[in-house]
Amino acid sequence: MHQHLLIEPKYDIVSLQSAFLRSKPMQVRKTLGQFFTGSIVSDYMASLVSKPKCKAARILDAGAGTGILTASTALQCLDFGCKTVHAVLYELDSEAVPSLEQTLKIVKNTFSQQRGTFSFEIRCEDFVLNRPDKDKNIQDFDVSVINPPYFKYSVKDSPYAKAAADLYRGDPNIYASFMAVVMACMKEDGQMVTITPRSFTNGLYFKGFRSYLLTQSALDLIHIFKHRDKVFKNDDSAVLQENIICRFIKGKNQEAVTVCSSDCDASINNTDKEQYPLELIIDSSNDQRIIRIPESGYDANILRQAETFPTTFEGAGYFISTGRVVEYRTRKYITEGTKAPKSVPLYRPHNVTPLKATWTGDHKKEVSFMLNDGHEKHTMENGTFVLLKRFSSKDEKRRLVSGVHLESAHDCEFIGFGNKINYIGVTGGKLTKTEAYGLAAVFNSSFMDKYFRCISGNTQVNATEIRVMKFPTCEQVKEIGKQAQKLKTIETNEIDLIVNPVLGVMDNI
Repeated sequence: MHQHLLIEPKYDIVSLQSAFLRSKPMQVRKTLGQFFTGSIVSDYMASLVSKPKCKAARILDAGAGTGILTASTALQCLDFGCKTVHAVLYELDSEAVPSLEQTLKIVKNTFSQQRGTFSFEIRCEDFVLNRPDKDKNIQDFDVSVINPPYFKYSVKDSPYAKAAADLYRGDPNIYASFMAVVMACMKEDGQMVTITPRSFTNGLYFKGFRSYLLTQSALDLIHIFKHRDKVFKNDDSAVLQENIICRFIKGKNQEAVTVCSSDCDASINNTDKEQYPLELIIDSSNDQRIIRIPESGYDANILRQAETFPTTFEGAGYFISTGRVVEYRTRKYITEGTKAPKSVPLYRPHNVTPLKATWTGDHKKEVSFMLNDGHEKHTMENGTFVLLKRFSSKDEKRRLVSGVHLESAHDCEFIGFGNKINYIGVTGGKLTKTEAYGLAAVFNSSFMDKYFRCISGNTQVNATEIRVMKFPTCEQVKEIGKQAQKLKTIETNEIDLIVNPVLGVMDNI
């Protein structure tokens, strides 16, 4: 590989990046969405590129930074025997351009030493607002290895809003626009390798983007990191989102997807690697087209077993909604303590524990919701519901935490559920105590927790994913509930001993 021949040039390229990082305050880079790729990760991403079919390769870099990804990619092409490489690089930050030019000159000299030709064009402009797919002179690229910026923007007044509306519907995040425009610039069989947050693989916000990406290209490789905080070690800004590396091939039909995993960037070249059928990774049973990622063969077996379930959560007759009380908008209704007249309990995440949802008024975090004029927009009729936390805290091992709220727990007509929890009930009917305990037990089981982790890399539990999850029938839920409500202790293994036999899944999950 070229690394053995290019230790000194590569050292110089890394030094240029490090110097730039030291010169730019973290907060400024965060505002620009700049999270730079280290040399280990950039070399690995470039190694995922297959040999271009043409001898003269064209590279597109949509957010070049100091150029480390283009450098790794160009040198990989040189190692393949591609003696002629042209790169078009976009970098909005003018302060990064001098370092970028120096990096590319090092690559050019290295090509010359190998009797090759490397040429480049730097465009100091916004990649999304100055889309190259609209410029007939610079379309049709063979390879793009990118680390796009990450940030959300206002759909009302940002220039990025609807900037890629001709490609996909929605405005989820700027990195999606970068990926979509890059894909629009690629030749047939062109390769796009990306490192981005995992968030695009599921969720309603990215639905239109997923549809575009999976229609235009084949996802044939995913690399996941088991520790989300150890990917951008050269960058002193923490990246707490779960990040993944993906390879997409434009216009290709794919029957299998390779999933690799490593602990962090340092062990990226010593990966666990498995290949799975496309239908196991991309759920085509509904219009969400969720990309499911098993971290291991063990997790893949979880997915396979879930696929045998006869229905989905919605199909089984259940609904899930986010709690109606948004606290920062309803402060005038919220009061501390429990003795206020005309008030009802307001359930928050701390009130929800496995199988039980409890509000006593004695906890320091507990508040009441005043039934003042207009409360009906925020409260709901008291009833039996299953509550599911929307967020898991750092010290919680479980992603899904679910408890039962019984109508009889409070002698009141209305009840308040905060928007940091989801509430679950029966569509067009009332949830019985038995069925509620069955639902809560299913969600608190090890099987369902691991299944959900394959679907979503977020610590947030969104109703969108729950609705389309494969799920047991209401009859199975009721059977589980008969046993679950008799439990004396609420331990995960005790719940599993009830849930697994009814669902027909392995006992040792």
